[in-house]
Amino acid sequence: MIAFLMTIENEKTRNKLEEIYVTYYKEIYVTAYSILKDHHDAQDVIQDAILRILKNIHKISEVKCKKTRSYLVIIVRNLCYNVYNKRKGIVMLEYDEVKRLSNQDEILIEEEFLQIEFSEKIAKYLEQLHQPYADVLTLRYYYELEISEIARNFNITENNVSVRIYRALEALKKILVEEGVDYEQSV
Repeated sequence: MIAFLMTIENEKTRNKLEEIYVTYYKEIYVTAYSILKDHHDAQDVIQDAILRILKNIHKISEVKCKKTRSYLVIIVRNLCYNVYNKRKGIVMLEYDEVKRLSNQDEILIEEEFLQIEFSEKIAKYLEQLHQPYADVLTLRYYYELEISEIARNFNITENNVSVRIYRALEALKKILVEEGVDYEQSV
């Protein structure tokens, strides 16, 4: 890993990536190992995660913060699931067609995200979602990653990301209705 860091041309980027690696190595290793139960696979996942983070390093403003930590954990956890599924021979099926939200519904839910700005209230709602759904919403709306970037990070197709976002938004809408939150109310 150190040899890889030396090949990065921009010193500021290299220092930031190295600081991320040093700061969070133990935590992401524990996450990877707890899923994969193999030291070498965990190391490989961490290396792959660092390479993926490098592609979006410009979006990380502060290294030692909860936002950066959660981003790393999400990336590592999903890479681990990919490795685990490959090991078990599980194949993820994709949908040929995705039922799209109407633009109005999607905009209203996006406005809810912006209005709440990931306060503890929205975090509570996200905890109620299936983990992959919470992860994809976090990456899309909090980290503002493009669908193509999310697809690369999870090693899935853009279509699959769109399906997850749709299902996550539908699940979130259901939770908001159950909680009595009027998500349709415009700002």
